[in-house]
Amino acid sequence: MFRSVLLVLALIAAVPPAAAQREQDNAYRLAKEGHIMQLGDILAAVSPHVAGKFIGSEFDAAQMMYRLRYMDGTTVRNVDVDARTGRVMGRSF
Repeated sequence: MFRSVLLVLALIAAVPPAAAQREQDNAYRLAKEGHIMQLGDILAAVSPHVAGKFIGSEFDAAQMMYRLRYMDGTTVRNVDVDARTGRVMGRSF
């Protein structure tokens, strides 16, 4: 019983990294095919205009959007960027 519970917990813990890897693979493929901008190019354009240090990103394939995260002191700033154009779609501070 204890081993079964441990196995289930281990499988649950493995799901988010697997989903994140698929997200990253999908963004890489779309950028390589020219459907979206590369994350590095978007960061180069957006980061100078956002206070704080870049701490990570997520890619939403359905909306073709990157969500960039910045840490400014104790505040996390999110910036939503159109992955096709690099245009800032929204901010949440």
